Amino acid sequence: PGSRLSGLQLDVLSLYRTVLRGAAKKDKNALLQKQQGFTNDKYVREPKTTMSALLMDKSSSVSYAQSEFRTQASSIRRSDFKLIEYSLRKGHKQIKLLSMPGVKLVGGFHK
Repeated sequence: PGSRLSGLQLDVLSLYRTVLRGAAKKDKNALLQKQQGFTNDKYVREPKTTMSALLMDKSSSVSYAQSEFRTQASSIRRSDFKLIEYSLRKGHKQIKLLSMPGVKLVGGFHK
């Protein structure tokens, strides 16, 4: 089948999935608030935005998070465990920041 992933590789993949989920949640919340601003209807449905649609939209937080994660990952050698572990800690801190209610979008891009 394929080689098993190490614990560090699993940690990186887990962080990546968590970052994408958090960014998608922020994008959906921003879109919902934008829709509520344009309508007087009290019962606005939650937008049905798929992850692939968010990845295709270059101004979305998900697209920014994906490209930033890949840029950071490509600059780190696979054998540099200290830097990988440092980057994981830094990523977890950024996830905490992203989950704060005052943070609207990731990356400074706004439609």
